[in-house]
Amino acid sequence: MSSIRWKLVFMYLTLVFIVMIISGTFIIIRTNSQEIKNAEDELSGCAAYISEQITDRYENREDLQNAFLQLYITSSSLRNIQANIIDSDGKTIASSTSASPDDFAAYNNSAVISALAGNEAFDSGTKSTDANSQVKEWLSYALPVKDEAGEVEFVIYVQMDASGINTSLMQTTSTILVSVALALLLACVIALIFANTITKPIALLTRKANQLAKNRLNTHINIISNDEIGQLSKSFNHMASELKKTVSEMENENKKLEVLLQNMTDGVLAFDERGNLMHANNLCYEMMDIDRLKISLDWFLDKLGVDYSDLLPNTITEVVVEENNKYINVALIPYESDNISISGVIAVLSDITKHRELDDMRKEFVANVSHEIRTPLTTIKSYVETLLDGALEEPDTARDFLKVIDDAADRMSLLANDLLSLSRLDTNKVRFDMKKLDLIELAENCITQNIFTATANKHTLSLLPHKFENCFIYADEARLTQVINNIVSNSIKYSGDGADITLKVSESKTKYYLEIKDNGIGIEETELKRIFERFYRVDKARSRALGGNGLGLSIAKELTEEMGGRIDAYSSPGKGLSMVLTFSKV
Repeated sequence: MSSIRWKLVFMYLTLVFIVMIISGTFIIIRTNSQEIKNAEDELSGCAAYISEQITDRYENREDLQNAFLQLYITSSSLRNIQANIIDSDGKTIASSTSASPDDFAAYNNSAVISALAGNEAFDSGTKSTDANSQVKEWLSYALPVKDEAGEVEFVIYVQMDASGINTSLMQTTSTILVSVALALLLACVIALIFANTITKPIALLTRKANQLAKNRLNTHINIISNDEIGQLSKSFNHMASELKKTVSEMENENKKLEVLLQNMTDGVLAFDERGNLMHANNLCYEMMDIDRLKISLDWFLDKLGVDYSDLLPNTITEVVVEENNKYINVALIPYESDNISISGVIAVLSDITKHRELDDMRKEFVANVSHEIRTPLTTIKSYVETLLDGALEEPDTARDFLKVIDDAADRMSLLANDLLSLSRLDTNKVRFDMKKLDLIELAENCITQNIFTATANKHTLSLLPHKFENCFIYADEARLTQVINNIVSNSIKYSGDGADITLKVSESKTKYYLEIKDNGIGIEETELKRIFERFYRVDKARSRALGGNGLGLSIAKELTEEMGGRIDAYSSPGKGLSMVLTFSKV
């Protein structure tokens, strides 16, 4: 009986049954009591009537029987009652059931004994045989008749058959039982109707709640009453609306979080207290080159070489690992729920390869600067010491030494200027005078400025024929001239005797290109990628001999990009070098 409907029906039927049984029992008891009382009144009346009509009139005992029989013949009220007259010795001296004294029955029940003692008495439930020798249950009454001295002279003993009362009680009981059955049947129908009015809305609420549990958030209940069930339905609809709103907000937040995590520049892994992976963005798989299917906290810690016991709450453990030529910094962050034990671990993966490279470049830069400064300083110091040791006394030698010292000082000055330029570019302190310039005119001016040096080195320097009248761009004239001169100067320095150095202007739909090309020794592809790095030189010995410090192209690249242009290098060994400057058309 798990359904509340049948529980309500059972309780309702039980209540009706109990009420009907109690009511029927009360009715039967009251009816029985009333019937017995009526019978007692009738018996006492009959006894008084017999006393008045017989014992008070006749003194001779022989006359009592005849008078008794005559009275029964003439009185209809005595027909259903058996009466006897008993003397003080308890002997029956007159009876309505027999005419012969020999057939008189002897009576010695409690009512007779009480009457002989002088007290009237009733007796119910006495069983004895009637005139037809049938055992019956009787209601009896004994009335003492006293003489003038107050002594019991006679006892009038009357009896009534109780079967009529019993029959009446049986009929009443049957009627009540039929009523109980009909009442239970009707109550069952009413109980089902009543139970349905309560359980149907509850069942509907249950179905709707299950739909909510299955993420059907548009669930709604039609309200058909304003009672407690109706109020519950209103509350359910309000709850469903708020739940839908809350779930929608959570989904939006989760989407935001998902987008944030997936677009982070760091990888994120989250493990629960059992070491199972709860969340991971795509970047962490790329960083660590790991399979999504086999990630667990134990496996991950083993890959990092970290013991789980080393992880402490509220403490960040950092490990740097090298993976696929990358340096990955892994920050392990345990989190806790009860301030006692670790409930999970979050791992944040950061690619610090560029930081390592920058750090290495910084170290290399410092080493290169130190080397570039030390070389001229060593030269200056050694020549100064030689002069101080007596070379000043030889004018020609002293003049040569001072010339070497002057060249070393110029070299240091050039290095200092280049470093200052790079520093100002890095800190955005270089100011550019941007204006409309003719790229062809700039190229021609650079040729004019470098033609003497090129000729001195037996090179040819020329601007290839073009079909343009003007090629206008926006740039800083002095800075762009510095860039072009630097590239042309490098071509002159690093090309063999008799090299051809050409400048060529071309265009696309939105761009102008200035290509500076030589047919020198060229550069390997692996080294070509690094020629714009600071202090990088392909042939260090030759560069140092020609006075180069490896900063010119770095400065040229940064100046070009600050003016909105681009510089690219193309080369292969033995086929020379081509530098291409690209600027947007005006």
